[in-house]
Amino acid sequence: MNTELLPSMWALGLGALAGWLSCVLVVLLPQNILNEEAQWLAEIQGKEWQATQPHGLRACAAHAMNQRVQCLLWVLVGSGLAWALVYALGASWRTALWGVWLWTLLTAAAIDTQTQLLPDLLTQPLLWLGLLIQTVHSLSTIGLENALWGAVSGYLILWVMDQLYLRWRGVSGVGQGDMKLLAAIGAWLGPQAAPNVLLIAALASLVNQGALRLLKPQASTPEFAFGPWIALAAIGYWLWH
Repeated sequence: MNTELLPSMWALGLGALAGWLSCVLVVLLPQNILNEEAQWLAEIQGKEWQATQPHGLRACAAHAMNQRVQCLLWVLVGSGLAWALVYALGASWRTALWGVWLWTLLTAAAIDTQTQLLPDLLTQPLLWLGLLIQTVHSLSTIGLENALWGAVSGYLILWVMDQLYLRWRGVSGVGQGDMKLLAAIGAWLGPQAAPNVLLIAALASLVNQGALRLLKPQASTPEFAFGPWIALAAIGYWLWH
């Protein structure tokens, strides 16, 4: 077998596996959050708690596999992205880490789009991984100091905006998940990335909301998920730089 093809074949296989895992997590993680909240509420009220279905890894995996078209799309996207990364950056541990970064952002964006939830099980490991790799010279993306300031700035920008909106309107306007996601992005891309990513995400979401109002002027405009726009803006910023 041609050894030059091995990295591409590994990329296609691992990308397909990552895509399948995303398909399962899109079902599993929101269900876990909803069941945890339901169980907590039932305990406070002294009521009997019963998990909503599907519940558990096996049931959620089976449910995801039943959605054949969606699962196939995830597998194809995962394989394509993995191959593109290896083709553009070469086969290395650094490339694999950027693959994890992309996979996490896309999975989180898909979950937030469907449920308006950003699971800590995705955002928190992404944040810590972004900080930890800065301690290994061969894997570092921006250096530990920039990563720390990037995480802090990413979180604080949205936290300050949320506090101002809370005092103005009396309700929170930004979710904690969005703050943690932008903090994780800052840990990978640096402090200068956080405001730029936020600006790109805000402009893109405003254009999208404006287009929806023009197309459906009579339709109400409920709350929308901002996390996907942050994730896509971060990917765009990374590709541009």
